[in-house]
This record gives sequence, structure tokens and C-alpha cells, in this order.
Amino acid sequence: MRPTYYPEELKTEAIKLVVERHLPATVVASRLNVRADAVRVWVRRFRFSRRPLPGAEFHRLKVELHEVAVERDALVSLAARLLAKFG
Repeated sequence: MRPTYYPEELKTEAIKLVVERHLPATVVASRLNVRADAVRVWVRRFRFSRRPLPGAEFHRLKVELHEVAVERDALVSLAARLLAKFG
């Protein structure tokens, strides 16, 4: 039997569903119309490689940007109050 090749987007989606949403590989496989053992292999390879999911870096940077913006706003507010009080 010839091996079936799946697009990377499909593999990534399957990995996200198993890793992030904690769905069983059999459920993900039935939703995406692929074999459950293929999903298990993709997840195993992903976990072994320790590479971040696509978009995970973007999400991490977005959260970090929000934290920095909150800190900046607090400092600007503090500076304005100090200037009004002593300036």
C-alpha cells in the first residue's frame, strides 16, 4: 500500500487539536478524515522535536507587548501626576 501524504497545514491543525485542546487522537482523526495512527505519529514527532506550534511565538510576543504597554501607560500616568504635583 502506498503511503498517504498530508499537507503540513492539516498536520499542524491535528497537532494543535491534540496538544492545545487535549482531544484524543481518534477524535481528531475522525474530524479531519485521517488515520488515527498518523495523528499519533505527528504528535509524537512534534513532542520529541520540542518545536513551538506555528503561531505560538506570535501569541507569546503579543502577550509580552501588552504587558509592556501596560507598564508604559502606568509610568506615563505616574510621570504626569508627579509633574502636576511638583512641576
